[in-house]
Amino acid sequence: MQQLGPLDAIFLSIETAETPTHIGGLALLDPSTGNDFGFDRFRAFVGERLRLCPRFGWKLQEVPFGMDLPYWVEDGELELERHVHKAAVPQPGGTQEVADLVGYLFARPLHRDRPLWEMFYIEGLQGGRVAMLWKVSHALMDGVSGAGLVDLLFDIEPEPAAQPLVPTDADARAGRKARLGEMLRQSTRNSFKRPGALGRHVRKAVKSAIDERRSGESSVPVETPRVSFNGNVGPRRAVAWTTISLEEVKAAKNALGASVNDVVLGVTGGALRRYLEHNDELPETPLTAMVPISTRDEGDKSLGNQIIDMPVTWATDVADPVARLRVIQRATKKLKERKKNPGGEMIPMLAEGFTPALANLFIRAACASQESTPLVGSAVVSNVPCSPVPLFIAGARIAGMVPMSVLAPTQGLNITVLSYCGDLHFGITVDPELVPEPWLITDGIPKALLELQESISRRG
Repeated sequence: MQQLGPLDAIFLSIETAETPTHIGGLALLDPSTGNDFGFDRFRAFVGERLRLCPRFGWKLQEVPFGMDLPYWVEDGELELERHVHKAAVPQPGGTQEVADLVGYLFARPLHRDRPLWEMFYIEGLQGGRVAMLWKVSHALMDGVSGAGLVDLLFDIEPEPAAQPLVPTDADARAGRKARLGEMLRQSTRNSFKRPGALGRHVRKAVKSAIDERRSGESSVPVETPRVSFNGNVGPRRAVAWTTISLEEVKAAKNALGASVNDVVLGVTGGALRRYLEHNDELPETPLTAMVPISTRDEGDKSLGNQIIDMPVTWATDVADPVARLRVIQRATKKLKERKKNPGGEMIPMLAEGFTPALANLFIRAACASQESTPLVGSAVVSNVPCSPVPLFIAGARIAGMVPMSVLAPTQGLNITVLSYCGDLHFGITVDPELVPEPWLITDGIPKALLELQESISRRG
């Protein structure tokens, strides 16, 4: 029997109909580089590659009443017809038509009675292009291990490699189906561990709060203000995207002694400031970005989750781009120090200290009382490295990428950034009821970078 780890299982525990917890992405493909590229070849290619990683043939066995963590079990032969589908964009096949279809498909929850992944081959795009949309449960992988999936599916030349790279845990095997008595015994053993785990997290949270109080400094504001995208998230999704030059971002970070992540936070903070001003709702107190921090060893791209979310000020109250970045730099420096001794993070606490059923009840209760509950963060901003060189799938060149991710119950906006082929590709996932004009945010990102460059130039 193979039981899920707490950090993997928590994404299933907190999933609701309104907030499915799969991640994914859209690859815009140029089929002219592939011989006879089409749906049949694409699906056969995906099947060949994913068979090299047995996890994509595992499905869940859930414990009755959510008493304990679920188990991975083998699903038998990989049935591609249940996972790889064909779809078409309505004419004229432009960016908005693609975004509308992708938002609709991405919103659909994954079926828990089969392996937790799905792909769509999308045709009908302008210029003869096609696209690939992929969705994978966050229980199966995080953003960094998603880059490991890129290694498995994509090649660096049009001709597919005979021996592609595979995730480092590709030899892992799911167990047999657990019997009820076995699940009950394991559930009892795990129940004795949870009070101690919960106590450790509470003590860490208290110690972290005391240390910050003593130092008189914090990486986040005292209170995170609520804005229009911090309502109750519904089941619909919309996506938007943009790109900026990685070379220009690096030039800005070098000029200021910052990091690429600092500049990403700076330009997204600038874009959100512009968006909130447009809506006449810019608060005096800065928004808070929730930044996923990988706890992996360097080079580890094994599947599964090894992340914690940490809050950092977005400095949206600062008008000057360089001054905003300076505030973010100081905050992220403290974030790096806190990473060495983290404490009080909500996801690990729920994962290790609660049963799946109780974790789900906690999330639902927090949503029901969200108006009176302090807001932990405004939105998630994650930055995932990909490839500096062009990639191909089944011979077709990847012309662009749009990363997509999970919306938290009171965060109707997620910003995910992927570095690919000399650019930073920004994908935002939103609840369109809370963010009706997502392209205003993505349009603001290149403008915020230009403002930062101009501010740097003025300072000489």
